[in-house]
Amino acid sequence: MTRRIVVADAGPLIALARIESLYLLRQLFGCVFITTTVHDEILPPNAVFADTDLLLNTLAEGWIEVVEVPKSDYRLLNPGVDAGEASSLQLANHRRELGDHVLIVMDDRAGRLEAKSRGLAVMGSAALIGLAKTEGLIPAARPLLEQMVASGYFVGPTTVSAVLADVNEFR
Repeated sequence: MTRRIVVADAGPLIALARIESLYLLRQLFGCVFITTTVHDEILPPNAVFADTDLLLNTLAEGWIEVVEVPKSDYRLLNPGVDAGEASSLQLANHRRELGDHVLIVMDDRAGRLEAKSRGLAVMGSAALIGLAKTEGLIPAARPLLEQMVASGYFVGPTTVSAVLADVNEFR
């Protein structure tokens, strides 16, 4: 049986937590998988961030499933990919080998290029907000994108403009 699997990297989880919109992942995809490496990146031991409680509460809800990355001979093509992204890519590749349809939610350029070079579907935080608008889950994408940028999370102006054009939110 082919399943649709969504694997999230740390960046989009942090970005969505900053704007209190993690719920969009659940509404769009139901269950989301993260690796133990990504878990440790978003909730490092003894660290307290403004979003820590929201992330902890969201994980306690159970729709984000933390999984170990299976051992394999997976090798990165791009040395610029960090540990969390690498673990997400490895999990996505493993699930695809099992026959699942996989989507990776990832913002980092090196990780996205790695995913695309391996034929994996990838979506960033900004596109996810655009999809939420298209699906009628939010009334407008612009406020969330502006809030994300204002929170210090980097989303390039070209990306913001492209998403807003895709969802017909012109200035």
